Amino acid sequence: MHNLRFRWLAVLLAFLFFAAACGGETTGDSSDDGDDGDTAEQADDSGDDAPETTTGDDADGDDAPETTTGDDAAEETGDDMPEDEEVAGPNIYEDPRGGIFLEFQQGFDRGDHPFAQYDSFCVAHDPAADRVDTDDGISADSIKVGHIRSRLEDLTDLGFAVPVGDPKEIFEVFIDYINEECGGIRGRMLDLGYAEAEVLGSDVDGSRNAACLAMTEDHKSVIVMNSTGFQGTANLCLVEEQETIFISTQGQTEEFMDRSNDLLLSLSPTLEESLRFMVVDSLNSGLLDGLTLGVAAPNTPGQVEAVEEGLVIPLREAGFEVVFDVIDCAGGTICFGGVAESVTNMVNAGVDGFFNVLNVVSAPGYIGEMVNQGYEPGDVRFFASDFNSQTSELVSGQITNNVEAGNLYNGATIIDFRTTGEYRDPAYEPNPMADMCNRLYNENSPSGANHDWRTLGDSAYGMVGSVCGIVRIMARGLYDAGDNPTVADVREAIINLGPVDNNAMSPASIRPGKTQMADSIQTLDFSFPCDQPLPFVRRSGDPICITGRNDFRPAPR
Repeated sequence: MHNLRFRWLAVLLAFLFFAAACGGETTGDSSDDGDDGDTAEQADDSGDDAPETTTGDDADGDDAPETTTGDDAAEETGDDMPEDEEVAGPNIYEDPRGGIFLEFQQGFDRGDHPFAQYDSFCVAHDPAADRVDTDDGISADSIKVGHIRSRLEDLTDLGFAVPVGDPKEIFEVFIDYINEECGGIRGRMLDLGYAEAEVLGSDVDGSRNAACLAMTEDHKSVIVMNSTGFQGTANLCLVEEQETIFISTQGQTEEFMDRSNDLLLSLSPTLEESLRFMVVDSLNSGLLDGLTLGVAAPNTPGQVEAVEEGLVIPLREAGFEVVFDVIDCAGGTICFGGVAESVTNMVNAGVDGFFNVLNVVSAPGYIGEMVNQGYEPGDVRFFASDFNSQTSELVSGQITNNVEAGNLYNGATIIDFRTTGEYRDPAYEPNPMADMCNRLYNENSPSGANHDWRTLGDSAYGMVGSVCGIVRIMARGLYDAGDNPTVADVREAIINLGPVDNNAMSPASIRPGKTQMADSIQTLDFSFPCDQPLPFVRRSGDPICITGRNDFRPAPR
């Protein structure tokens, strides 16, 4: 039993690290597929680099443009303006998906920005003249950036393996491409530092904080990046103690976001937002009407507070009586204490609407106990968000290890920004950003990696897209900071990027006070048995449970 619980704990830790990252990274069999790679990032900007335009002739100092008419106008233009020359229009991607996607793309002009084109990763551009050393990490010829990788491959021997490729190499390929093909950032070459963080052992937090210091105090990184998940106080080491920009896929607490002073950037909503999106959307749609609601939260530090703030309080303010229990995790992440008593509370209160906010270990046990105490399919409706990664099939699919629990959970409604399962649509085609990023990586991978969504699924293909987007956001911020930027200039530029491109090319943006990027949600459905079709061969036994309705709409902030 001890070994079994240790293995579950290892699996849980892995998902907590990478679920928000559109896949983690292991040394597992690369022929396998997964489909947890749905987040990603985006890069684009319509900031100060858009070409200036003027009209008329203001050489005489007149502010108003001069105008001429008739033959005088033709004579005045003469040979100065070729007859066929046209003023360049806005560079807008016309998203064929229409709706919220098209509206999002209409919101910014990609112009001629070297790090904002959807059909090329970056564009060669002239170096800045008179470059000088400006700040720690920024010399006349280079800019230091960092990559922290969580060592998820350490979990392989414990039975956890997800084929998401090699994030270290993926980062290196995109950084090298910027330097070798696009002239760096205004002539400065990117100097990529690298550190690893443990996911198992007696001092995981110490390892994470050591990685923070390696990338900040030692390497002097101006921006640090992560795509494999990074949790805990090490985030504050980066953004609060070291005052360094950190771009991650991991959803963070609102406390951490507030304490970061806009230096903590995430592809995902905050933990509280993830819950609020679900609550507000469910209330507006009437999904909760007539239900008696129940919530059982783990007492993992920070999580029970987020559940109360983002879920329980809004439901009670909306007039619902909510049965709210806290499950004891005994100071860890395996939360079994009080499960039977909590389920009894739900039964006695007649709860027929339950919010699953438990983790990969705890949710299967809790729902199994609901079966044990008499709940039958159809007795209760389940709701979930990506809190504790329940949008991930690799997490929610664990519920189906108990067939009766799977039958009870069948029909669960998930509200989230992720695009889990979108590639199962027979009409699915990768968007230009995901396709461009993966083609570039496949063509330049030193290891010969060749990720293809049709054979590997979403995890490896999605990881490439996530890294690609993170690197473009980083590069765009550095470029927009100007010819001789200070660290303060970079911070100012990156929080004013506006719209950004992610792996799904779904609405996302950054602005002062909002550095969590996702701006849209959709409804997803959990179906059991988990035999949803895939357009490629999947690993035997993998749960394929979730499909999206593609009913994307603005996130209800």
